[in-house]
Amino acid sequence: MMRTPEPLGPQGADPHAGAAAAALPGTWPDRPFGVHFRMSRWKSLVVLVAIPLILLLVQIILFQGVVLIEGPADPNKPALTPLTIAATGLSTAVTAVLATLLVARMAKVPWRAVFRHTRAFDRRRLGVYLLGAAVVVGLGTIATALIAPGSSGWGAFEVGPLVVATIAVTLVFTPLQAAGEEVAFRGAAVPAAGSWFRSTRLGVVFGILVSGVLFAAVHVTLDPWLVSYLIVFSACTVIMGLISGGLEAAMAFHVSNNVLVGLVNALFAGGGSSVVDRGVGSGPGAALIILMVMNVLAVLMVWFIERTGRFAIRTRRATLPAAS
Repeated sequence: MMRTPEPLGPQGADPHAGAAAAALPGTWPDRPFGVHFRMSRWKSLVVLVAIPLILLLVQIILFQGVVLIEGPADPNKPALTPLTIAATGLSTAVTAVLATLLVARMAKVPWRAVFRHTRAFDRRRLGVYLLGAAVVVGLGTIATALIAPGSSGWGAFEVGPLVVATIAVTLVFTPLQAAGEEVAFRGAAVPAAGSWFRSTRLGVVFGILVSGVLFAAVHVTLDPWLVSYLIVFSACTVIMGLISGGLEAAMAFHVSNNVLVGLVNALFAGGGSSVVDRGVGSGPGAALIILMVMNVLAVLMVWFIERTGRFAIRTRRATLPAAS
């Protein structure tokens, strides 16, 4: 007998494998991803304070080893050496794991609730969004080079031993750093903040604000352009989760963005290490405006893909048995 296709869940979510698609214990089944936790305010506050503190503590520990090998770095203009890239990736990954365990314990939800809601985590979604985000970030990089080449900070193109090592470390550890930030600041912090309000709209707004402030704070900059960009970036990835019902799109965009930008910066660093300038007045306004537009385009890409329902359509077809 032919099986009747199941209806789509909230946010266009597909009915992955029956029970896996049901809302997880401790969550609101009728609220979107990002505001789906049932959590008391004091526990939420513990999570929101703990996440940046955990990241700071782990970074202090790991970067002590970097300092012993490379010497102290300029805090306002840190160089992106292979060791600093690796330490950043590892510290963020550790923070993501600890944040996941902490919020799961505080909210009394399965750890999987950090990654998705009312459906299973979809690796195919992740792959599609990795490809789509790579295209969007690539177009943004090209636009920056054409429209605001002076604000990119790029130097001469050169490939040497240090550049090769930087590229190799970037490919391995930068995905850990980018995905880890999404898990900690969007998967854990946003639902914790969103749980403060019974109103879904107020929860979403509060989650976006809190995540943006924390995300900007851990990047240690007072430059208004950089702060604005970080808040816009954070808000866009929160919205991706609201649209898609999980972290796949946000993780894919963050990974594609950081990896591609890291590779370009390494190749155009004149054979040395690129430097991140976080001082006041250092933010390249023209370039950051282009990147903010790129972030919005990435949100539109996620909306369009989810709107077409291609993931759900393919899952529906998979439920139909072969003709006998």
